[in-house]
Order: sequence, then C-alpha cells, then structure tokens
Amino acid sequence: MSTDASHDERDAMVRAALAEHGDSGLTPRHTLFYFYGDDHGLGDLNEVARRAGFFTRGDEESLVLEMTMAVDEASFTSVSSMMQSWAAAFQVDYDGWECAVVTN
Repeated sequence: MSTDASHDERDAMVRAALAEHGDSGLTPRHTLFYFYGDDHGLGDLNEVARRAGFFTRGDEESLVLEMTMAVDEASFTSVSSMMQSWAAAFQVDYDGWECAVVTN
C-alpha cells in the first residue's frame, strides 16, 4: 500500500510542531481526523470507522473521526495509511489530523 507523500510530510510537520513544545507523541491523547465529500461516501466511511472503534461526528459534507491514541511516528504511521486508504476507498477527501500538545 503506497501512501501520499504530502500526507507523510504533513504528519511529520505536526509531529515537529509537537516536539517544539516538548511533546514526543508517545502519550495517548484525543486525536481528530478530517474528511470531506458527499453524503454517500461519508456515510459508508462513518460505518466502517465506528466499527473500527472511532467516535464519529459530521454532516452531509464532512466527517470527523476521533480516537485517543499516541501520535509518535511508530504508532501513527499505520493509522495515517489507513486514513488515506479509507479516503480512496470511499472516494472522499482526507484533509489531515490534529491533536492536543501533551508534555511528557
């Protein structure tokens, strides 16, 4: 499975911003993933994400997936790949993620 280099770069930029604040990403924290698209694709994604353990919220044009998790590179790479795969499978746009800074 190949990943979108721009998402890999964006993931690294978020982790770099966390590191600037003394956050290694190892401590689990509330993390949000943003998707945009049509009601059909988002509805299908919503069902799959809920079954995978994510909390979800959204409307006809957007969906936010939420989970408490570590965001260090080793923990996060497979999740980032999964988000990109879901976006492709359900023909929606994956816009990225965000989380709180947690100092360790």
